[in-house]
Amino acid sequence: MSQPWERERHIAEAAVHRAAKLTKRVLSAVSHVSKHDASPVTVADFAAQALITSVLRAAFPQDGAFVGEEDADVLRRDAGLRESVHGLFAAAQADGGDARASVEEMLDLIDLGGRGTGGSRGRLWVMDPVDGTAAFLRGEQYAVSLALVAEGREVVGVVAYPNLRLDDAGRIRESSVDTQGLGIMLSAIAGRGASIISLPSLSSPLIPQALPRLEAPPRLADAHIVDCALNAPRSRAAVQQLAARLGAPFPGTDVWSSHVRYAALVVGGGDLLVRMPAAKSCVWDHAGAQLIYAEVGGRVTDLDGKAVDFGAGRYLSNNRGLLAAQTDIHEEILALAQEVMPKN
Repeated sequence: MSQPWERERHIAEAAVHRAAKLTKRVLSAVSHVSKHDASPVTVADFAAQALITSVLRAAFPQDGAFVGEEDADVLRRDAGLRESVHGLFAAAQADGGDARASVEEMLDLIDLGGRGTGGSRGRLWVMDPVDGTAAFLRGEQYAVSLALVAEGREVVGVVAYPNLRLDDAGRIRESSVDTQGLGIMLSAIAGRGASIISLPSLSSPLIPQALPRLEAPPRLADAHIVDCALNAPRSRAAVQQLAARLGAPFPGTDVWSSHVRYAALVVGGGDLLVRMPAAKSCVWDHAGAQLIYAEVGGRVTDLDGKAVDFGAGRYLSNNRGLLAAQTDIHEEILALAQEVMPKN
């Protein structure tokens, strides 16, 4: 008899693996449109969301709750872009032996996530088909993420990092790119540890290896900070101030994608990540990766010490900011972060 959530993780890994291959294959010839906030969204983004959703719907037809970053409105208005996305999606379906979906069926699949509202009841699949689209377009670090949230709690997390290659110091850098394979995949089931899958080629099989638990630095002054150099100046200054209070070096690891920052904590030697309160912190930027981090000994709360509420809807509206740090040092760092980033 299989363990709880084992089939869900297996299907999630397969869906993310297929989406990762799709994104990697189009990386060198990607088209894009602009969102309202001027960040690029690629045809790979839309096609990967449709592909992930189609795999989940086929495996779990009873599941109807999805949350994803993209909706299909722009595709319904732009015939050329719509056909480009459908071509990618159809090719990926053919590679997997799936029945070909029509254009309208593809748009409906995308909208299942893009118009999903989330919530704290039942099963909810949360996905980010390309997290870090700006870095993706530069051929740098990005992620494909998928999480299953049950009754508002993460139970399965799978994240692929198709370009990830650690540098000689064992750190993640935007420019340290796996050009031949699919990087790595991380996955976890709540309460059962986390695994890493190395993918040195596009055809590599999914062979998981257990990840060891993280060890806290011997002193807070030795903590390695994960951040993003392109964050708002106020946020960047606050993180630098926290580093000074710790006596820790700054900057540490700077990467753009939210999920890649979690990877820097899990496999890249990072010790802490702090985020200032934001007007909209998206559920798909954190679901899945947080579970993987927790399963190797990390702890994630908001800046008030509250657990992250994944049942709040599309945004983490019940939380104020975020602090991720190894469990042994989390409380001490949280106290300093609260002084640097008070409620007012």
